[in-house]
Amino acid sequence: MENTEHVSFDLTLSETLQGKSVLKNPELEFDYVWNVESNTGIANLRSINGTPVNIVLHPLGIKGQLDFMSDIEPTPYHVDALPGPETEIITIIIERVILDVDGEKRTAAMIYDHGTIIASDGFTEDSAAKQLPTVEIEAMEAPEGVEPPIMD
Repeated sequence: MENTEHVSFDLTLSETLQGKSVLKNPELEFDYVWNVESNTGIANLRSINGTPVNIVLHPLGIKGQLDFMSDIEPTPYHVDALPGPETEIITIIIERVILDVDGEKRTAAMIYDHGTIIASDGFTEDSAAKQLPTVEIEAMEAPEGVEPPIMD
C-alpha cells in the first residue's frame, strides 16, 4: 500500500523581509498531499486570514526536500487584512508563495504587491536563495563593426 501523507496546518507570516506589508501577521492555511514512495504531491494555500485564495503550489523537485512554490502570474486577490474576527477586505497582488516542510518544521513566504516579502518565523535566507534564484544578465557584445547603442 502506498504511503501518502495528507496534512493541513496554519502559519503566521510575522516577518517583513522586504517592502512595507499591508497585511499584519496574516494567518495562512496550507495543506499538502505527498506520496512518500513515488516522491510526488501537491500543496495549496487555502486561505489568508480565513479568506479563500486556493493557490496551487508545485514541488520544487529538490531531492530530499519537501518544498513547494506557486507558479501563478501576479494575480489580484481580495483578502481580509486582519487575522481574527474583525474584517477589513483589501486587494493585494500575489506574485509567489513558497512553502518549506522539514518534518514538523514548516515555514512559508509570500511575495506580493510588487516585491513585498513576508515570511513565517524561521524562513531562512537559504530557503529564499534556493527557491528564488537571482538572475544575472550577461552583457552581450555587439557584432564586429556594429556600434552599441548609447544608454542615458
